[in-house]
Amino acid sequence: MKSLKQGKKIRDNIVGWLFVLPAFVFLFSFMIYPISRTFILSFQKFNFVYDSKPVFVGLSNYVEALKTPSYLTALKNTLRFTLWYIPVIIVLGFLFGYIITLPKLFSSKLAKIVLFVPMVIPISMSCYMFLFILNPQWGLVNSFLANTIHLPMLVRDWMNDPRYALKIIIVVTVWQRIGFISLLFMSGIQGISSSIMEAAIIDGASAARRMWSIVLPNLKETFQIVGILAIITSIKLFAQVVAMTGALGPNSAGGPANSTLTLYVATWKAAFINFDMGVGSAMGYLMSLIIFLLFGLNFMLTKSERA
Repeated sequence: MKSLKQGKKIRDNIVGWLFVLPAFVFLFSFMIYPISRTFILSFQKFNFVYDSKPVFVGLSNYVEALKTPSYLTALKNTLRFTLWYIPVIIVLGFLFGYIITLPKLFSSKLAKIVLFVPMVIPISMSCYMFLFILNPQWGLVNSFLANTIHLPMLVRDWMNDPRYALKIIIVVTVWQRIGFISLLFMSGIQGISSSIMEAAIIDGASAARRMWSIVLPNLKETFQIVGILAIITSIKLFAQVVAMTGALGPNSAGGPANSTLTLYVATWKAAFINFDMGVGSAMGYLMSLIIFLLFGLNFMLTKSERA
């Protein structure tokens, strides 16, 4: 009898492991192994086109990455993008999220339509749409400046001007992500108990006071989630840069004059354009370190006080 129970238990365990096995194989193949392999490669010199096998070089790849002028430019551009993108997406996301929670306001219905349309448009399509609008010959922006308001001196070749290229990518990214961020804030605001707001109104609290003392403190967790998503979007900025600046080939991505080169694009170029997997892996882990540092800062700024 005891052996029968043990046999059934073993069979149940085998069945359970068989159900888990596909997920484990997927996790190991596409996450655990690549991450581990990349970490090892970051300490090796390996050009997968010309070298027969990797050679251990210690921290040389990290030193070379930090001494590469283009990588330092990419770091500067990524920080510029982050410092602009995160405050803008948080402020606008909160404002639009608050607007669409006001049922009596007609603009809330319009805002839902306007905000959520970009969510269903692929990033590449959004980028090409903006490239068409900003085209120097027939683009809507230059046509408006030259023919409608008669200010031809403001006409620009926008994406080929280092002063404006990164700013345009910021605008495109905000436009593409604002709907989802607003949805998160809308959910957070709707999760605040209506009895608290009603009590504040009865006590005579103004709208500004209710916003500062009730709404914002109850959205700390939402701000934390939005901060994490904004950091990931900022540091891993890739598709927008390649789609909007890489028309002439992979080497042109990040132009003009490296003004839109980001950490992710620089890492991709090192690994898959220059075929230097060691330096590319080191750049990837340096980028991960920056993400974790920003995560820590985000958690410190948005941590909640709990009883």
